[in-house]
Amino acid sequence: MLGHQVVHYFDSLEEYDIHDVSYQNQLRNKTEIIDVNQFDKLEKLISKIKPNIIINCIGILIDGSEKDTKNATYINSHFPHLLKKLCHQINTKLIHISTDCVFSGNKGSYIESDVPDSDTIYGKTKYNGEIIDEKNVTIRTSIIGPELKSNGQGLLDWFLKEKNNTIEGYTNVIWTGVTTLELSKIIKIVIDKKITGLYHISNNDIISKYKLLKFFNNNINQRFIINKNETIVNDKSLIDTRNELGYVIPSYNEMVNSMFTNILENADKYKHYDIF
Repeated sequence: MLGHQVVHYFDSLEEYDIHDVSYQNQLRNKTEIIDVNQFDKLEKLISKIKPNIIINCIGILIDGSEKDTKNATYINSHFPHLLKKLCHQINTKLIHISTDCVFSGNKGSYIESDVPDSDTIYGKTKYNGEIIDEKNVTIRTSIIGPELKSNGQGLLDWFLKEKNNTIEGYTNVIWTGVTTLELSKIIKIVIDKKITGLYHISNNDIISKYKLLKFFNNNINQRFIINKNETIVNDKSLIDTRNELGYVIPSYNEMVNSMFTNILENADKYKHYDIF
């Protein structure tokens, strides 16, 4: 979900020479297709390129982590540390993307010093993969955005492929994430500001999944009737206590509107969505 958006955004900036690695999708003519389970192949490529920065967008999500714990443990936990070791050898900075799911959601308003307490395989493996030191940076956040694959797993993908006219939105499930487009912009700021350590990306405002779906719906001519569902209570909201970005993250409505504009502008990539 995130990787192709990061490539697209940074490729549009003249000051960067982008090299992207993908498991199976050829994003550009220069895309290298590599299975990171074969780390020696990736190591050979990176050692040859010697990039200044590596952005690790790879991750096994919730369903995949439950279905294949071994793969999730490697990709989410071990792989980032292999990258860190390689980055140290070639003096490269690693930007690693983590998740709000390292927390259970029992408390909410989590700050960087809170101890992760997730009991899920996904949350535990992502926590174990976090790289927190004075050279590299781990970004904790949650994301929404379009996906290239036809069998996506994200909230937006589910929403755009829903066939029923009536859906439900959780009023007591709280979110403080960003769109993949917005996170791409923030990653550039993290690079420019030379931010290291652990950073929570949040505009320090909250929104329910119900209201988020309403914002989605506004961009597709109110296709759905969205009913409130109050049965599930979960709050993984993150607080940015460092305030080092020097940037005001847009409101949720603004981010969602920009996300849909971006989808329409890149319709050739997202033909599997019924919004054109």
